Amino acid sequence: MLLKVTGMTKTYFGVTVLDHVNFELHAGEVHALLGQNGAGKSTLVKLISGVEQPDQGEIAIEGRHIRISSTMEAQKLGISTIYQETSLVPDMTVAENIFMGREPRRLGGFVHYGKMKRETKRILKQLGYSIHPNSIVRDLSHSEQQAVSIAKALSMKCKIIIMDEPTASLTEQECERLFQIIRLFKSEGVGIIYITHRLQEVRRICDRVTILKDGQHVMTGQVDRYSEKEMITYMVGRELSQYFPPVADEIGQELMRVERLSKKHNFYDVSFTLHEGEILGIAGLADSGGTELANALFGRIRPDAGTIYWRNERVLFKNPREAIHHRFGLVDKDRLKAGMFTDMPISKNLTMSGLRHLNKLQFIDLKKEQDKALDAIIQLDIKMLDPDQEIKFLSGGNQQKVMFGRWLVAESELYILNEPTRGVDVGAKSELYSVIRELVLEGKGVIIISSDLAELIGLSTRILVMRDGRVVDMIEHESATESRIISAASGLPNEGGKS
Repeated sequence: MLLKVTGMTKTYFGVTVLDHVNFELHAGEVHALLGQNGAGKSTLVKLISGVEQPDQGEIAIEGRHIRISSTMEAQKLGISTIYQETSLVPDMTVAENIFMGREPRRLGGFVHYGKMKRETKRILKQLGYSIHPNSIVRDLSHSEQQAVSIAKALSMKCKIIIMDEPTASLTEQECERLFQIIRLFKSEGVGIIYITHRLQEVRRICDRVTILKDGQHVMTGQVDRYSEKEMITYMVGRELSQYFPPVADEIGQELMRVERLSKKHNFYDVSFTLHEGEILGIAGLADSGGTELANALFGRIRPDAGTIYWRNERVLFKNPREAIHHRFGLVDKDRLKAGMFTDMPISKNLTMSGLRHLNKLQFIDLKKEQDKALDAIIQLDIKMLDPDQEIKFLSGGNQQKVMFGRWLVAESELYILNEPTRGVDVGAKSELYSVIRELVLEGKGVIIISSDLAELIGLSTRILVMRDGRVVDMIEHESATESRIISAASGLPNEGGKS
């Protein structure tokens, strides 16, 4: 037994978020830890990795009972955590991040930079990456930053690695590379706790699964004994009769028309239309141009050429404020960079973009603001203690719901959703899909950029596939398959057949 957690209990502000939970991890095992947002997964990880201290419970590593008083203590014990949002220092080099606090020294105590760079290069090569040790972390892609985090764990010769939503923003190819790295760790006897909302990954790479619900242990068992549907039922406490709502078969008038929109180094000659009650999906590999296109539509970047029409009126937004005035809303895949004010209350984050609707004689109508925030909280079923609770204390999935709810409060007519369900559990995803369905029934337009192909196929009226900044295919809902999307996005011939 590599890790044994017994009776783990944690309470915040009088609310028990983890209630006498047991968990075990064997050497060379990938153990999935599943549950809805707020189920207690993050709290359990914080206790194992030394971020928080338990109110009750014991932790044993290789049969020895220990107290993990800090993250440094956890690292000394061979425990490393790789979070969805990497915890690297952006302005330091790759080598400095990997060996931070453990730099090799020369005689006299000076840092041996040559050895540090050689070791960095060796570890990254072992992982299949050719990142230069002198590269600044902020200049790397998300997948490269994740590789640096994994390299850091490897350099510490960790016995236990916790991976929190590791594939949330990776392409199919990058996911495959990560799975190869996980198999490498397994072969070396490393135990991995794998947290994800993508159940197809659990069946592919995990040996056992533990499910938490409302802070309590629900079940533990071999992965191959449970279907995805059974796991979902354990997580949500009920059977989801319909995961994706029906795709609209009737659409209204044209809302948006984009003609030959281009931005050098980002996207080229992009054209499409969007109608009332329609969901347009945008698919593509990393750096295919989807995110940049969304930013151009929302006024974050100015295109070099092309035209955008909104309700048959030509528009050219100088900034997002003008886009919001035209009732555009953007849910970004990166919450922290997209205007989430972590130290502000949930209610203020929700009403941030809709203040003009709450204006009364140049003053904010506070009662109306509270009512609007509460309506969004109820509609999206945001799990919280109080609307005035700071948003930083919510789970990642509930933070994402708040960022979505911001545009409900603003009464947007166009919703541009970039990875809208990243880090959101299956039950909450189903709820968000239902809200999106309600929006299109009201005649709103929705554009979804997603790396989750099942999500795109399940929701979209049409799917626009991009490669190297250009539109390479436009697929109607009834013709959409994963194989066709992947083939178009990667430039490979479509072999046909169903995915």
